[in-house]
Amino acid sequence: MSEMTGNDTPVSFREGMRGIWRHARPYRGELLFLAFLGLISAAANGSVPYVTGRFFDALISLSQGGAAGGAFPFWAMMLAAWAGIQIIANSIDWVIDRSRRKIDTYVHLGIQTEGFIHLFRLPIAYHTNEHINGVLSKIGTAGWRVSSIMQNAIQIAPQLLSVVIGIVLAASINVPIAGILAAGVCAYVVSLVFMLRPIAAIDHTAHESWNRHWDDSASAVQQVTAIKQAAAEEHEIAKARRNLIGETAGIWYSLEKVWSNIGFFQRIIVFLTQFAIFVASASLVAKGFMTVGDLVALNGYALMFFGPFVALGYSWQTIQNGLTSAGQLERVFVEPEEVYHPDGAVTQTERSGRTVFDAVSFDYGDKEVEVLSDVSFVANPGETIALVGESGSGKSTAVSLISGYYFPTSGRVLVDGVDTRQWDLTELRRRIAVVPQEVALFNDTVRANIRYGTFDASDEAVERAARDAHIHDFIVKQPQGYDTLVGERGIKLSVGQKQRIAIARAILRNPEILILDEPTSALDPETERLITDSLEKLMRGRTTFIIAHRLSTVRTAGKILVLKDGRIAESGTHDELMRIEAGTYHRLYELHIGLHK
Repeated sequence: MSEMTGNDTPVSFREGMRGIWRHARPYRGELLFLAFLGLISAAANGSVPYVTGRFFDALISLSQGGAAGGAFPFWAMMLAAWAGIQIIANSIDWVIDRSRRKIDTYVHLGIQTEGFIHLFRLPIAYHTNEHINGVLSKIGTAGWRVSSIMQNAIQIAPQLLSVVIGIVLAASINVPIAGILAAGVCAYVVSLVFMLRPIAAIDHTAHESWNRHWDDSASAVQQVTAIKQAAAEEHEIAKARRNLIGETAGIWYSLEKVWSNIGFFQRIIVFLTQFAIFVASASLVAKGFMTVGDLVALNGYALMFFGPFVALGYSWQTIQNGLTSAGQLERVFVEPEEVYHPDGAVTQTERSGRTVFDAVSFDYGDKEVEVLSDVSFVANPGETIALVGESGSGKSTAVSLISGYYFPTSGRVLVDGVDTRQWDLTELRRRIAVVPQEVALFNDTVRANIRYGTFDASDEAVERAARDAHIHDFIVKQPQGYDTLVGERGIKLSVGQKQRIAIARAILRNPEILILDEPTSALDPETERLITDSLEKLMRGRTTFIIAHRLSTVRTAGKILVLKDGRIAESGTHDELMRIEAGTYHRLYELHIGLHK
């Protein structure tokens, strides 16, 4: 069990078991009940060969002219005992199987559900730094692998307990034959352990190859538009075949060959053990030291002894993979979630939208370059603040601090007079609406996408917001109107239509603070005019932050902050900044309109 995870270290046995226990813990009551039933099942199944042997001895005695035994002969007693034990054992096994299937189902889907819930609650920093496709793959894989481990444990544990009971009863029949059985089981276990030793390394290589190439192919599918634009379908098809079939399948087949060899040697050991028992038994029966019934019972125990170990051998791959997957997922689950409701969190205060940056500095972690350095400014209620600067200057980071996606390394960000660290994050973010450059739409109806985040809004409010965003006329022309599906990530809509739905969503939210991430940068002039008109209505009376890439869009801003290397290099209105001829804003503006070379 050594498959690598995102931090390039092997998953330990302890991590794997901790991961399994996390998902088994909610069912500990049911598992204890199953353990109790397993004890009864083991005792019943362990006594079946013994009773069977006694039954055959009674029949042989009867066939040789022995006494019938009165009204209720011995053979009838053994037959009744055998039938009663079988009824008890089968009934208990049926209850165990029903319970196992229930636990299996709920653990499988529970892992996936809790995985998604945890991802929803993890901070933006985690989603930014991790390969989410890979994490989702781990969640999906762990669901069925961990449930398979629990399924195998519930099935095999009573059988292993039956072996202990069987050894005692076999020794009571004939110690030498019981010794042969025990020796065969020991040889089986030793050979199994020896042959499983190289499995871990091959298993790691196979899963590492599969994870890497699966992630690559899945990521390519999500970029299918870009692939088709580049006419690169054949390139990606050849790459997928080369990686998954050419490389991964070969490694995986070498692993399957090892499992095939293990299965073959398992059968050989079982055959040799049974052969030795038959040879030794023939001599003992001939000399009268053992009855035919004893032979039947001991052969039954031979099958009973090897059954759980054969199942364990075949299940070892499932167990190993399950431990690895559980450990991988455990590393995701131990990632700290956002603290939405910190102690003493503020939920109610003035709703003005006033925002203050007080000597704010920020970096993304140890040994990272400081993204913002000693940034201070005030955005008064209803004021429009534009943040401009070259890529990497800290514009997007600054507005992320307003929403509490990150917190300053030093200094404070105050929204409506409260430090973002003290805000109830759910309440804080309800006061903010974002119209991004790349709009995130869900594969749902137009109505549901506009209503997203304001789920209790009426249909009339949704339509009013759509009218204000100049998207209503387009919607009603669709065959299903507001119930039209927009497709995955809004693929059925144009860029301008998606932007107007995002604006309608923001209008419906009725926020105090509005964040605009250059929402008109990829639009044609006519669509830009419509959206600009919608945005002007949306911005009225709201504190607005505009992340500007096209400087023509910020000329009317009440205050323009020019960020350079994480600091505010210049601040003022458009006219004030243009009067600084050697200034950064002056140079950027002239570059934008083509005057500066």
